[in-house]
Amino acid sequence: MSITQREFGKTKDGRTVTLYTITNSIGNSVSIMDYGATIQSIRIKDAAGDFIDCCLGYNTVEEYENNPDYLGACIGRVGNRIGGSSFTLNGKTYTLAANDGANHLHGGTKGFDKQIFKFRSDYDDTATFGYLSPDMDEGYPGEFAAVVSYIFDDNDNLVLNYYGWSNKDTIVSMTNHTYFNLSGEGSGSILDHTLELYASAITEVDSALIPTGHLMNVEGTPFDFRSAKPIGQDIHADNEQIRFGGGYDHNFCIDGEGMRPCCILMSPKTRIKMYVSTDMPGVQIYTGNYLTEAPGKSGNIYHANSGIAIETQFYPDALSHPEFPSPILKADKEYRSTTVYQFSVDE
Repeated sequence: MSITQREFGKTKDGRTVTLYTITNSIGNSVSIMDYGATIQSIRIKDAAGDFIDCCLGYNTVEEYENNPDYLGACIGRVGNRIGGSSFTLNGKTYTLAANDGANHLHGGTKGFDKQIFKFRSDYDDTATFGYLSPDMDEGYPGEFAAVVSYIFDDNDNLVLNYYGWSNKDTIVSMTNHTYFNLSGEGSGSILDHTLELYASAITEVDSALIPTGHLMNVEGTPFDFRSAKPIGQDIHADNEQIRFGGGYDHNFCIDGEGMRPCCILMSPKTRIKMYVSTDMPGVQIYTGNYLTEAPGKSGNIYHANSGIAIETQFYPDALSHPEFPSPILKADKEYRSTTVYQFSVDE
């Protein structure tokens, strides 16, 4: 195991961005930037022995600064949407940036994805990044110390551990916005990938993709991935929820509690499989329906459905629905969550 680093470039205001690469004994590797604690590449050896870069990304800092799709970024303080760009906590209403129509998305106009994190490494397989978010940052109360560590081991487990502490009551739902394509970034659509999801319900949404509060059973709908099926099988079905998202852009309610399996993604071309487990209650499945038509690392254009984001999270707009799992972090209490992406190859 080893961690290497190199300068990736400079931001518009002259700050240096560093790329850190964890390489395991097999030669597989994960690269993470301190800008947005962003996963820039995941290189996995496929069944033919070729290294496949399994995540969408860019080659320059400038492209990441202009990253409207949040490719690879750490998202915070709160991932996903907050309806009406406000929430009420302890009887006080907090107003957030409206950066998704009338709603708040992925932490605001300058969320964690736009910050340079401080790097620390205590072990050869671990890269840890920290950011101190000031009180009222993007409208959120409390000074919040955010930490995310990336562990990549010899069993090809990519472990994301999130930690945080606030000096005031606040809300937190950190996640990661990597778009996966297990056939290789820039190789085309992920609609042929098979997906199995351990989820019996989704949070139904309105036309702005804000949860209505109703948990919709997936049985008999295009959202039933309880048995593995190609992502593209039902993505164009005549279904109101599909129309609202332009495909899949929905929070799936993961069955069970605690650390447990979430889903399995597989490419039929490379035979690379990714097993996801988490202790979070939900996972946003976004099939890149509106990806910006821009060239990625390989120079190929990222079209719609070029990658799939698998964002473990609290349910969106949770404070509007008291019956949803709560994202409230009490002052001086520890925020903690874990998500594991395990890669393997079917021979």
